[in-house]
Amino acid sequence: MGADFGSAFSDTTHYTFARLDQDLVQLTARANVTLSPTLSLQLYAQPFIAVGDFTDWREIADPYARAYDARYAPYGGGADPGGFNSKQFNSNVVFRWEYRPGSVLFVVWQQGRADARNPGTFDMGRDVRSLFGTHPDNTVLLKLSYWFNP
Repeated sequence: MGADFGSAFSDTTHYTFARLDQDLVQLTARANVTLSPTLSLQLYAQPFIAVGDFTDWREIADPYARAYDARYAPYGGGADPGGFNSKQFNSNVVFRWEYRPGSVLFVVWQQGRADARNPGTFDMGRDVRSLFGTHPDNTVLLKLSYWFNP
């Protein structure tokens, strides 16, 4: 998975950092539809894509040095620290039916998707297709309440 830098990097604590070139796309959408006084539908959707690529991997060599090159030194022997491509989609649909006064049926469908393919590269069309091409985690919930009138 990660780069093998040998034992030279395993016995010392290194405080590293890098330049980050990042693209971020997100949207939050909500809709409420009232079909009748006793029937309603609520929709919520939130797609999220964050892509980043790290370059110029460095570590702190001398935190008190005035010159940049003396304070920060290259790290990893020319290795590429890599990047990330995190995509998520979450949605909820809530159907509410008051089938008699005080008695309600809720049907909820929740869907979640996540994907991390193609780290470090951003392509809006490809990233959206790969996000919606991943297998979703679906959950369906039912809640039924009945009001007893004494």
